[in-house]
Amino acid sequence: MQNTWYIWMVVLAWIFLLYLLRKRRRKSAAIRHVKNRKNSKQRRKDIAIMKELLSRFMEKDVYIKLLDGHADGVVKEVSDNGVVLENKDGLQIVNLEYVLKVREYPYKNGKRVLILDE
Repeated sequence: MQNTWYIWMVVLAWIFLLYLLRKRRRKSAAIRHVKNRKNSKQRRKDIAIMKELLSRFMEKDVYIKLLDGHADGVVKEVSDNGVVLENKDGLQIVNLEYVLKVREYPYKNGKRVLILDE
């Protein structure tokens, strides 16, 4: 019985260690991305494309995946370099340079469905 307890503790420790390593790798990838930005002309073009795509989601409840985290809320305004989101906590402003993915929240039976980080 003590052997099985020991095995479970080792397995849980490995899972926790893998989680920490993944989190550290994501953070270092985000820092590397910011340091190795493209030239300003290409960056402006990318921001213009993201701005156009986000304008399709005006007044919709969206989930935005960022380099190091996420943001969610109703899109209220899309400006030159950012987007304004409104959620239950207030307003959030997100820089378009750090947006990786935008998707509309799925609803089932009138309720918001939980989105797990991909």
